Amino acid sequence: MENKKQPIQTAKRQIMLKESRAATRSIERSPLVFERPLSNLCIRKRFQGAMKSLILTLCALSLPLHGEMRVVSDFEGGNAEAVEIDQVNRVIRIMPELREGRGWPCWWFFRLEGLAVGETFKLEVQAQAKPYREYTVLAASWCQPKHAWLSADGSTWHPSAKGVLTPEKVMVYEIKAEAPEVSIAWGPPFVPRDGERLLNEISALLPDAEVFELAKTKGGRPVSGIRIGAEDAHHQVWIGSRQHAWEAGGSQVGRGFIRWYASDEAKDLRSKTCLHYIPIMDVDNAAQGAGGKDSIPRDHNRDWAAEPIYPEVAAAQRMIRAIQAKQGLDVYIDLHNPGHNDPTFFFGPFAFERMSGIQQRNYQRWIDLAAINIREPYPVQPKYRFATYVKTDEERGRMSSGWVRANTSTSTISVTLETTWNSPEMSVEGYGKVGAGLGRALAAYLAEEPGRN
Repeated sequence: MENKKQPIQTAKRQIMLKESRAATRSIERSPLVFERPLSNLCIRKRFQGAMKSLILTLCALSLPLHGEMRVVSDFEGGNAEAVEIDQVNRVIRIMPELREGRGWPCWWFFRLEGLAVGETFKLEVQAQAKPYREYTVLAASWCQPKHAWLSADGSTWHPSAKGVLTPEKVMVYEIKAEAPEVSIAWGPPFVPRDGERLLNEISALLPDAEVFELAKTKGGRPVSGIRIGAEDAHHQVWIGSRQHAWEAGGSQVGRGFIRWYASDEAKDLRSKTCLHYIPIMDVDNAAQGAGGKDSIPRDHNRDWAAEPIYPEVAAAQRMIRAIQAKQGLDVYIDLHNPGHNDPTFFFGPFAFERMSGIQQRNYQRWIDLAAINIREPYPVQPKYRFATYVKTDEERGRMSSGWVRANTSTSTISVTLETTWNSPEMSVEGYGKVGAGLGRALAAYLAEEPGRN
């Protein structure tokens, strides 16, 4: 609901300018230079009138010219429901808009128009009050990062000052406008067009790389990936992001990884490896600004079943089966973001403690090398965590990491990297450091020939 009243400061400015113009016209009709000499008193009055005109003009110009603030989110990846806009006090309250059947309402990303450069305004973020699934309402913490992320140009992002959580569970950010229009988001966004640009960037650096279409989504959008290296290469690796659309940090880590992989530092690794990389799996929800997780009837990371409902999951299964049949898959890594208080860590296999031989050796060696190489902005945890919240073997088997373990060999490792997000350090550059560390861990791991007995 938007307040349509004219801002007080704008009204003051208009009154001052009106008085200034009237005084100026008076001076123009009665100039200070006359054919007949005037008395000192008359000259003094004329001078005072001119000074009043100047002072009113300067005062009016010193007030910021506020426009009418407007929340805009009708673009790729955009999402925000304007709850209230107080034009006078310059306060905006939003909540993530519920996309029916499309999972958690936690992601928000919008453009705020009608600002005066240098003015301070407040952004309030509350939880979506409607249930996203049956009678389940999402906890507010998922949509209330400690810092909002800001951009004056739509491409360079930085964190706001730390928000303040009120007793009513509303997060309040105080923000100084850097431009008449400012983009504001839950975290540094990564939308489908960013994925396409990234793949084009990498293919331009590596002419032998092949951009491919994994599948068309149910919504008709392409899910694209890139293959780097010969299909019969000694090592085979699959890395993907965003099975849950809200977890934009997964794609940011992936961008850091693939840029490192295309660098000179990874030249030896590329010569021995065929990499398949997918920047966004859940393209439909990422494009619509939906959360994706817990979609109806199920999300992408619970769809790795005998008969997937998402074409892109079915296509990934076919390609991974083919890789396993021809060469054997060495590494599968799924990139995610965890809860708001979680560190960076890997989810490992449920049966890790019961494993033996080459399988146990490879999983242990991977976590050891990851802990050595993923150090910035925060070090990865040196031990696996386990998704104990998933209670049944049937559901575990429909998770991508579980499906890959069941359909590859004992020498394959299949893990999920959960990268912390609720920190000002987790910028595009911060996520990129995690991705580069992941690449170095991969190089060290494959150098040890994990396929050997």
